Amino acid sequence: MFNAEIRPLLRHHSLFWCIIFMFSALSWCLDFLIWHKAEALHYLGMSFVSDAAAWLVTGALLCWSQYKISLHNFSIWQLVFAALLVTCIYVPLENAFWLIPMKNEQFDPRFLLSNLDSNTLAFFVWTALYLAYILNQQRHYRLAESARLSQKIQQLELQALRHQLNPHFTFNALNSVCALIEAERFDDAELMSEQLASFLRYSLSSSPDSLVKLADELSAIEAYLALQKTRFGNKLKVDWKIDQNIRQHLIPALLLQPLVENAIKYAVATQQQGATITIAGQTQNGQLCLQVEDDGPGERAIKQLGQSSGVGLTNIQNRLSQHFGSAASLVIQARQQGFLVSIQLPLQGVAG
Repeated sequence: MFNAEIRPLLRHHSLFWCIIFMFSALSWCLDFLIWHKAEALHYLGMSFVSDAAAWLVTGALLCWSQYKISLHNFSIWQLVFAALLVTCIYVPLENAFWLIPMKNEQFDPRFLLSNLDSNTLAFFVWTALYLAYILNQQRHYRLAESARLSQKIQQLELQALRHQLNPHFTFNALNSVCALIEAERFDDAELMSEQLASFLRYSLSSSPDSLVKLADELSAIEAYLALQKTRFGNKLKVDWKIDQNIRQHLIPALLLQPLVENAIKYAVATQQQGATITIAGQTQNGQLCLQVEDDGPGERAIKQLGQSSGVGLTNIQNRLSQHFGSAASLVIQARQQGFLVSIQLPLQGVAG
């Protein structure tokens, strides 16, 4: 993995020093053509050797930095200090290399620091570009890691949603089955057991990232409502307004069930007369529009929902964003009498 990551970086590194050599070569050629300096072309090969040495030492510095990054033991200041150290060593050695053709001239130690500004500039530009690359990579890594963690959190939230079956609901459903058996209403007990099994099967088998047919989601909700009907009786009334043409469209699993559960918890269970839950769905302007509405306490319910510690509306909003980005929306409307949650999401084709 380390080799795969460093190869493109080494290519850009080589390109940088090729450009530096091209500028050097251009300078020597201009000296030859304009000033007729015959020795200019003679020094061209030495310039190539000098830039090749710079390519090698900075390449080693690059490999060292990438290795430190892979060990999560990298500091930007370490790179800056190492680049300065390499520059301070390389520049005098390069100047000493250029003294080789000047055997007959008297050696002046000050020559070792000549052209310090121009020689250092190349290393400074290289370090700046490499630091920009590292900072950009770290930024992309943090964004990718943040997205990965966000997705993981949403998956965990959905798993919590899948397994958060209200103990009271399950207990009451099993008690109701037992009561029907004791009353020798075996057909009703069998039907209720099948409804409970159907709902549990759907709740526990839906993958966190899966899209399911709206018809399957609605069937699970019907089983859930039938079980709740044994608890609330006539207090629970349901009004279905689903366009039959949309039942085969795909939606995220367990998208509507939490909304129905909230309506029962905050509208049906809190009022002596109960409430009516309206579940509607249709297509509008090329989008799938789904609604869960009740005629319960409305504005009082929004305060209770805000205090709830369960997985609910925030989870649904996060899942919509994960699947569809800004193309999907969740709108909550609390009225004096009633509570409405509207979902709009792109049409996901028709399941076979």
